Amino acid sequence: MILGTAGHVDHGKTALVKALTGVDTDRLEEERRRGLTIELGFAPLILSDGMVVSMVDVPGHEKFVPTMLSGCAGMDIVLLAVAADQGPMPQTREHLAILSLLGLRGGVIALTRADLGLKPGVEEQTRALVKGTFLEQAPILPTSVVTGEGLAQLRQALERLVRETPPPECGGACRLHVDRVFSVAGSGTVVTGTLTGGPIRRGDTVRLWPGERTARVRGLQCHGVSAEELAPGCRAAVNLAGVRREQVKKGDTLAPQEGLTLTQRLDTELKVLPHAPYAVKNNSVLHVHHGGRELVCRCILLGRDRLEPGERGFAQLRLEAPLAARAGDRFVVRFFSPVVTVGGGCVLDLAPPVRGRMDPDRLERLALLAVGKALPCRKPAQKVPLPPPLVEVDSDLEEELCARYRQAGLEPLSNEEMEEAFPGQKEACRRVARALADRGVLAPLSPKYRAWGASCTAARDKMKARFGTGLFTLAQARDTLGISRKYALLLLEYWDRVRVTQKMGEGRKFV
Repeated sequence: MILGTAGHVDHGKTALVKALTGVDTDRLEEERRRGLTIELGFAPLILSDGMVVSMVDVPGHEKFVPTMLSGCAGMDIVLLAVAADQGPMPQTREHLAILSLLGLRGGVIALTRADLGLKPGVEEQTRALVKGTFLEQAPILPTSVVTGEGLAQLRQALERLVRETPPPECGGACRLHVDRVFSVAGSGTVVTGTLTGGPIRRGDTVRLWPGERTARVRGLQCHGVSAEELAPGCRAAVNLAGVRREQVKKGDTLAPQEGLTLTQRLDTELKVLPHAPYAVKNNSVLHVHHGGRELVCRCILLGRDRLEPGERGFAQLRLEAPLAARAGDRFVVRFFSPVVTVGGGCVLDLAPPVRGRMDPDRLERLALLAVGKALPCRKPAQKVPLPPPLVEVDSDLEEELCARYRQAGLEPLSNEEMEEAFPGQKEACRRVARALADRGVLAPLSPKYRAWGASCTAARDKMKARFGTGLFTLAQARDTLGISRKYALLLLEYWDRVRVTQKMGEGRKFV
């Protein structure tokens, strides 16, 4: 598990890390001379039972927010530092906003420098700052690295947090966003980063994305301890064979040859921060931060022309250079000028069309994808807001439509036939059906057919149980699900579009 720090410059993050781990993460001479963290720092936090948690210490100065963002890749939980004698400051707010956008799952708040005295109302100000965020219920503990006040309680709170937080998901291909590159005499090129996705093993062949160069994993370490295999959720040092130091750079990503998709267009769900100083307009130029990379992009809003602070919508990010990503990845965007954090979101489609930004069917599909790739803090039943706002719908008509689609399962009437079944309510039926699709209740199999979403999910589970990751044919899907060839084809083509399945020759497999 990865525990990161966050907070304003000079609020004592690095001193806390040293007090907890014994490691001074300011390793550069300039950092020690200036008393200012410039680069990311790393240290192992050893818990009472011997479990090791990797700590990532990030810079707090506004000049180094891009470095802070690169350190957030793979972060699970956070230790937020707020100086007791000052209270929340600008980077406290910006760091909290960034971590919220990236979907962190919990944390602890330390009121540092308590030996200098508590500013009146500082705890109340801090609690007000985190209200409505993933840190709303986090403990707030006064601490001092000078007197030792609160450090034992802080360690206990961190241990509880680690044990109560589910470990990172381990599935799929490994991925490591490179945040350091150096050479070791006799060993060659070494890169470090936070490992996510799946395990990495000595002897694996990996690609240096977004380039095409490959390398072999010669050796692995986690906090100086060698290993044959490392699991996701740890800090990894990877010794690479087959590449020179100058052929790898910070911001590259290690992953298997087929582990990522290279793209310059992303359809995304974009949220503008409630306190963003500006709205995001269609065709805005933004900085986008993903993993360890920062790129300039043009933001094409889908379905609307403007996103105000606090609003959520869909947008296509057109990047200045290729990016290696996966659906479901999180990102942060900052204004091009002035450079301030404006929002962030989730990648939905890595191969979207260039045209049709007002196409309602496209917006429906993105809404469905957004439900499947939601923020951990979003309630599963929460309606995904769509631009423009949805109209009120007739509850009786909605109930009847739901009953008909539920009964039809995977073999529904066409959209037109369903509308004809409600004489005099054709337009109302169309609006209700679209609203149900927006909420993920119905699945848009094609422009002409919608099906009951729960039936599609059950069908997917049944197919996966039988075929796993192996290939299957259209005929096998038809027979397994007990439906006609027509509806089996509609379902499989729909799964292809939303990246549930991938077509391979005459067959398909689950992604």
